[in-house]
Amino acid sequence: MKTWIFFLSFLAFAGISRAQEVAFEQWKIKRTAELTGEDGWLNLAALFWMEVHSPYLEEANSTLGFAEKVGSTTLGKFEFGQDSVWFVGMSSAIQEKNTVPPSNRILVFPMEYGSGGVYFKNWKWTIIQRGGNYALRLRDLNHPNLQNFTPTPTFDYNSSFRFQAKLIPRFNQTIDIPNVLGQVISWKVIGVLQFEYEGKNNELLVLDELGKLFVIFADETSALETYPTGRYLYVNPPDSSGMTTVDFNFSYNPPCAYTEFATCPIPPKSNRLSFAVHAGEKMPKGH
Repeated sequence: MKTWIFFLSFLAFAGISRAQEVAFEQWKIKRTAELTGEDGWLNLAALFWMEVHSPYLEEANSTLGFAEKVGSTTLGKFEFGQDSVWFVGMSSAIQEKNTVPPSNRILVFPMEYGSGGVYFKNWKWTIIQRGGNYALRLRDLNHPNLQNFTPTPTFDYNSSFRFQAKLIPRFNQTIDIPNVLGQVISWKVIGVLQFEYEGKNNELLVLDELGKLFVIFADETSALETYPTGRYLYVNPPDSSGMTTVDFNFSYNPPCAYTEFATCPIPPKSNRLSFAVHAGEKMPKGH
């Protein structure tokens, strides 16, 4: 009887492991699609910080830029509200995704990520806010990086880096986290994940990223096999007992691993693990 129970338990475990490996392979395909997609990170061409005294958008030297006055190449004007940015188009070439015909006055911030943008020739742009400042994120939809990209190398799936973890919630708590530009951004703290690895207790601070449980971490592979400043990871919500799964095999590189025009947050000190996480994405080729 014990032998059968062990055998059935082994089959169940093998089935779970196989399912995890299949999900991992599908995730890698999805990651490539995300990076090379219209709202991915490979087509970023510039990040222009905006100033109120230069509100006009113009075409200049095969790119876009700002000006203080209307000129022959002016495409439109930005209007700044207290918590919003509007764009008033001055050219029939300006288009807003999913809008036919294009509207003359477009709300460009706030805008849900991936929900659209404003188009002109081979360009697409959206507005982001970091540290109270606005920036125009410019994409070249024909960027050479799209043709030159090779899928990001990853470690083989390793179930040793899949942990059961306890989420200890934190209420009304925030943390200031710097990004690669030196800006300090306030993040809402969801809680602390507690898990055990090789007999030692570990903790990871969990942040709120658009309603998802988000972890920014570094480990002993950082700058050696993986991206120097660390990697990112989403975690499933906990069950009624506060338990969830932390699967480092789905750790991925920050956007800064692929472009200089990103504003990646840096892992807080509490999320710098003392062991090597040989799971998830490695350093991108050519980094």
